[in-house]
Amino acid sequence: MTLWDVRRLYRYWSAHPPVHELVAAFLGVKAPAEPPPLAAAADDPSGIGAMILRFPDGQVKTH
Repeated sequence: MTLWDVRRLYRYWSAHPPVHELVAAFLGVKAPAEPPPLAAAADDPSGIGAMILRFPDGQVKTH
């Protein structure tokens, strides 16, 4: 997304604000902090699905 796209989006939002976001903010509705973990798929022989679940933010931290 370019800076021009961002400016165009903000210009659009100032004229047509996202109503669902405004209503959620007014009612105090917050998105869940983290989605519930998914079960590892049985048809994933490589195990990449389980690896993605272990590192949801994409960063591997050493201890």
